[in-house]
Amino acid sequence: MTDDQIRAEQTLVAWARIETWLKEHAPRTFQRLPAPATEGELRSLEQDLDLAVPADVRAFYLVRNGTGPASDFDWPTSRDAPEPTGYFLPNDEGVGPLENLGAWFEGPVAAARLDDEPGQRYLPITTIDPDGFYGSFVDCTPGRGYGLLGDYAEAELPNPGEATFAAYLTEVANALCEGRGFGDDTAPRVLDGRLDWG
Repeated sequence: MTDDQIRAEQTLVAWARIETWLKEHAPRTFQRLPAPATEGELRSLEQDLDLAVPADVRAFYLVRNGTGPASDFDWPTSRDAPEPTGYFLPNDEGVGPLENLGAWFEGPVAAARLDDEPGQRYLPITTIDPDGFYGSFVDCTPGRGYGLLGDYAEAELPNPGEATFAAYLTEVANALCEGRGFGDDTAPRVLDGRLDWG
């Protein structure tokens, strides 16, 4: 198997474990998971942003177009609406739907690309709210960092990391299934059928 195939397989295995846990313990979060994205939608995003989505991220989107319904990642949010379920990953992050990524691509991760590095392609994929000002990106820039996750925040330079999306999901699945914290987060808990890392 190639490295791309290995990462895609790791993603599918980790995500299946996460969904199994959600179905058993956090049914509201599980029920609100979106349908898959299509290969055509992924290709369109790649053409629009002039990048190649790494195999592990692609594998995820072909299973689910984000971690919650698109309405969880749009403003305005209604006071009458139930608490969003899409931000159930550690640090209250959620994987956004493909249709949001283009706008986030022009957010905080764009600074270096627009100023000094026109070839840089950091694709934001997780966020803590619909603005997309804080979260994680996957490096889609050809070269040594391709496929690695980093984090970004408004008014700060993006911070490249060393882990892949597949490795991240594997660690999330391990923490979830073992009932332990992830990073600075406490152990996962369920509130009103919704996963929350506290």
